[in-house]
Amino acid sequence: MFYVILYTILFSLVTVISILLTGSRSFISGSNLTPMAIIKMLFDWHFLLGATFAFAARLFFIMINNSLLKIPDLAGSSTTVTTFITSIAMVFVIIANYYFLGEKINTTQGVGVFVILFGIFLITR
Repeated sequence: MFYVILYTILFSLVTVISILLTGSRSFISGSNLTPMAIIKMLFDWHFLLGATFAFAARLFFIMINNSLLKIPDLAGSSTTVTTFITSIAMVFVIIANYYFLGEKINTTQGVGVFVILFGIFLITR
């Protein structure tokens, strides 16, 4: 279970960084998404670094799934449990967006955070 927790933390961290890099207003605003704008965006350092972190997140997803396969009670549904567990990253994304991108957190998002955390608690019990 130690590795599941460690890989989940790392998954959350790289997911947050990836989304912060590609979700920044300075990166996504200013132009229409024309074919040339998309090509320019694909070679921007924000996108390339964000894509690298997104790739790392996929690797951590696999590592979490592999770790769950070794826990007999969770092995039969390891991918489903991994999907639920990694949804905790969205909680950290909302918090990071609030602090680093200046986004507002509304009541619906707050309730969503609670539902995610409660769901993860129930799934991993």
